Amino acid sequence: MFLHSELWILTFGGAFQRAGIYKTEILITEKERSDFRNGLKMYVETHLLLQYKIIISEKSHIENIQKIVDFSTQHAVILSNDTLNFGVAQKLLNLLLKYHWCIGEIAEPPHFPVDRLIQKEIGCKITNWTELNNVTDYLCIIDAARIKAHEKNMTLAMWELVHFQRNNFKTSNS
Repeated sequence: MFLHSELWILTFGGAFQRAGIYKTEILITEKERSDFRNGLKMYVETHLLLQYKIIISEKSHIENIQKIVDFSTQHAVILSNDTLNFGVAQKLLNLLLKYHWCIGEIAEPPHFPVDRLIQKEIGCKITNWTELNNVTDYLCIIDAARIKAHEKNMTLAMWELVHFQRNNFKTSNS
């Protein structure tokens, strides 16, 4: 229970920090934010996370990201543009899956959290992940990473994990 709570704290921090997900023109209480996060957490845990006990298809994974976007519309009153955009939803799900995979609770996820650092590593045109609004742009980044991973005979998730650690190591020892 403790570890899962910590994983969610890291996930929400990574996915929501600097993403501007909440409306700014109205006062949003901490209770409203908390209700949204708790509802989203419950939805992901009961409807999506268990699917990843086994390897799932890329198509199913993308559908799950879209399900998070769709779920978020229930909280339109507090969310910018009345929803989470696709980029924020992919970051949330992919980050959570990465954590659960690394602690051995799920099978290897099909993708990885797309952000600026990994896009730099891929060498593709940088797209602000907080502004990704469609599957096409997301898959363009994934496909570019797939080429890099294939060159190293690695899966996408493993390739990103290796490169993320290298970036983290370089940053912390600079």
